[in-house]
Amino acid sequence: MIKNTWYVAAEPGEIATSLLSRLILGVQVVIGRTESGQAFALEDRCPHRFAPLSLGRVVGERLQCGYHGAEFNPAGQCVSVPGQANTPSNAHVRSFPVVEKQGYIWIWMGDPELAGDLRSIPACFYRSDDPAWVGGYGHFESLQVNFNLINDNLFDITHAEFVHPESFGAEEMRIYRNAEPGEAYIDQKTTYTIAEREIVFRMQSLNMPGGPFYRWMVATSLGKNEYTGPVDLDMEVSWAAPTYTSFLLNARPAGQPREQGVQVCNMHSVTPASDFTSHYFYRSVKDYGPAELVEPFMQGVKAIFE
Repeated sequence: MIKNTWYVAAEPGEIATSLLSRLILGVQVVIGRTESGQAFALEDRCPHRFAPLSLGRVVGERLQCGYHGAEFNPAGQCVSVPGQANTPSNAHVRSFPVVEKQGYIWIWMGDPELAGDLRSIPACFYRSDDPAWVGGYGHFESLQVNFNLINDNLFDITHAEFVHPESFGAEEMRIYRNAEPGEAYIDQKTTYTIAEREIVFRMQSLNMPGGPFYRWMVATSLGKNEYTGPVDLDMEVSWAAPTYTSFLLNARPAGQPREQGVQVCNMHSVTPASDFTSHYFYRSVKDYGPAELVEPFMQGVKAIFE
């Protein structure tokens, strides 16, 4: 498992009112907020009697152990012990750098001296908290699988034709197999570019029946319950090292320019819990439609994942 990189640790709502204990890269971590709103992450074990700190509570800007009341600051240093005027200088727990960005709490499990490099937070996730994109998210935790197998599933969408025919797995997914280098959208082809930290696939399918999900996108963009005409579809699949995949879909009635299409973006993040378990976060957003369309949109996304 790669340690010197940023991983999604939690959704902000998970630590809004309580402490969260989560296994990340083989380390049990407690994640929370101080009363001023500062997010923190510490090893979830008090150095005194090894009680989980997640069973304690936040007191002001400190985390108080629930066993004997020792208090730790966000850097992991013990700053108060009940019944003692002084605290031992070596009483501390390991702390981990955290940052809030793109709608998530991110954690750095490696060398803290390198945590200032934010490049491993994928740029393609910017839509996650962009107010121009609306939707929601789901959260799957502790899947009994190594994170690389989830990576494989997300990056190779040739399975969609067979696993998801009732949603986005129409026959246009077949052209994903015919990839060649390039940056252009070419009808009935897939092009790709490879950078230091990212691989991007672009596929286009014009004047096709389209899968049910794409027809739903077009229908709802037109204010209709159903659309039966041909569809033009562009898809951009971005994979960012080590565990991030984004799908950007652009659908419109056949013959319309891409700029007039409506878009949905699905973002997937996988955080290794151990060698054999993973935390899987996903978020789906769209750039069109009234507020009342969000709930049926999220129900459709939920059905695909289930």
